[in-house]
Amino acid sequence: MTRRVAQPIDATFIYANLCKKRIIKMKEFDALVKTIRKLRAPGGCPWDRAQTVENYKKFILEETYELIDEISRNNSESVREELGDIFLILVVIADMFQAKGKFNLADCLKRVNEKLILRHPHVFSSTKLKTDKEVLAYWIKHKAKHKNRKTIKERLPLVAPALLLADIFFKEYAHLDNKKEHKKSEILRKVKNNLNLLGRRKDRKAVFSEILFEISRLSSLYNLDPENALREKVIKEAASSKYPLF
Repeated sequence: MTRRVAQPIDATFIYANLCKKRIIKMKEFDALVKTIRKLRAPGGCPWDRAQTVENYKKFILEETYELIDEISRNNSESVREELGDIFLILVVIADMFQAKGKFNLADCLKRVNEKLILRHPHVFSSTKLKTDKEVLAYWIKHKAKHKNRKTIKERLPLVAPALLLADIFFKEYAHLDNKKEHKKSEILRKVKNNLNLLGRRKDRKAVFSEILFEISRLSSLYNLDPENALREKVIKEAASSKYPLF
């Protein structure tokens, strides 16, 4: 029996054909781009013209949290509004870089489409990946090789919240060929030992960080999301914690 060899993906060719077959008209998107450019052009809005990419780092974080909040509330009307705000920020940032001669919005869209095609060889070529776990393992190893990463630190968004950072780390760590296996019972024992040390050690910050790290490792083994788990618990407790009436 002849073994079938996976064929290389021509992402540019596929992208070009997808563009030719485009069915959805993007007039609303084009109108948004036109409006933003008018606001930022000479004679436009003084506030919009005064903004920089550094300013928009804060805005995109704020709007992302608002979007997550509305998704959690399952409020489709508000989700639609917040998605629009995210699109606005992304288009503005891309336009700022275009003004500097770095890249334009079309470059961003073309690049992400090519990346999607390259990272889904099981859909766009003959490579066989049958389960979601196989797909995830392929993504992690492919991205590490493609970006020539030496350590997981190069993968981490270092300004992300700590629990999210730990979650990303352990997902990457699980696919290392040289990883050390950790049993749940061993992790629980380590957490318990550190809890006992917490009140007796001077370096409490180091001990506490070990506790949080191992709890994050445990959440990864149980396939839990520590960031959202803690958020939901805090919100639940906050809702039941009432201020006294004055």
